[in-house]
Amino acid sequence: MVPPLLLKNAKTLLLLNLVSLLVFSGFSAKASHLRAGEIYYTSDTTATRNPLKFFFTLVTYSVAPPPFEDLEATLYFGDCTSQKVSRESRTLIPNAQISSFQNIYRFEHTYSGPGTYLVTYVAQSRNMGVVNISNSVSQTFFLQSTLTVDPLLGVNRSPRLRILPLDVAVRNQVFVHNPGAYDPDGDSLSFKLVAPKDFSSNDACGRPIGRDAQGYQGLENFLGRADPSGPAGYALNRNTGQLTWNTPGIIGEFALALVVEEWRNGRLIGQVTRDRQLFVRGEPIVTGLSEDWYSLVSTFPNPAASAFTLKLPPSIQLRASSLYTAQGTPVPLPVPTRSKEGLVFPIQSLPNALYFLHLRTSQGNHIQKIVVQR
Repeated sequence: MVPPLLLKNAKTLLLLNLVSLLVFSGFSAKASHLRAGEIYYTSDTTATRNPLKFFFTLVTYSVAPPPFEDLEATLYFGDCTSQKVSRESRTLIPNAQISSFQNIYRFEHTYSGPGTYLVTYVAQSRNMGVVNISNSVSQTFFLQSTLTVDPLLGVNRSPRLRILPLDVAVRNQVFVHNPGAYDPDGDSLSFKLVAPKDFSSNDACGRPIGRDAQGYQGLENFLGRADPSGPAGYALNRNTGQLTWNTPGIIGEFALALVVEEWRNGRLIGQVTRDRQLFVRGEPIVTGLSEDWYSLVSTFPNPAASAFTLKLPPSIQLRASSLYTAQGTPVPLPVPTRSKEGLVFPIQSLPNALYFLHLRTSQGNHIQKIVVQR
């Protein structure tokens, strides 16, 4: 017979586990395709302005074509309340180096009083195969922004980032990225690097609590051959937000997070975190190039939907061709047919993405960018 105390403890433990499961199941359970994201906010600027009311925009970037769909998203406002909304839009980003969708979700919320609030979005889980996070597919995608609700501040709009988080680095070549941050209200901005976050638990009123992603290692731990034009390593300019990696040493997908801080009259009034993934591909083999001949090589249409044509000058012989993804993975290239315009490659089986067509010719090697988009 089970003693009453042990039976009571067992029931309590079971109940706590069930509550945790129900809370966590509120997160997007199929978001293993998210690449990047951030949360923007703006105070009420309508004619009947309420200084306690804010509007939020959640922006995420996901794999195209999508393995899963996030048709809804939940935002936690930092005051023990949350809101679930349907996705407003999904847009295929044209000519992106990484084939991706931009997803937009919009929320609004009125706070009960002034204060500093931590706004959170959690999705389960990250992309698999991220190099600098342990078992990334089992860890959540965790975003936060901080805002100050203060009627004396006037209009308060968060920093914005103009540049998309979808660029590609090349192994053993210096990578530089500036997010193009600006503040609509003219507030001062500063920048800092932080570890990407993972969901840890919920507090007493259900707000998600984050922790550093398990097994996270900074990009300074994955250095290649340093370029002598600058210092080796991985660094952020705190005043401009410019990231410099001299140089990436390993091919693969990496996670990083950048915090943009918003200052007004010396007071920190807000923060926006961009969590993103960065792709490092192999060094392209480009030798024997001459502007006089490779400018005559063309592929069309580009973007292409079902086929593209490679046009070469009559004086150049094509000896070999191969196709790679933006991450450097080889892709089977169908046998082309010849037309009056050139060599026609069928690509109906290729998903929407950016590819690199490597050409070995009688004049040297050359690489053409190919965008598949339908």
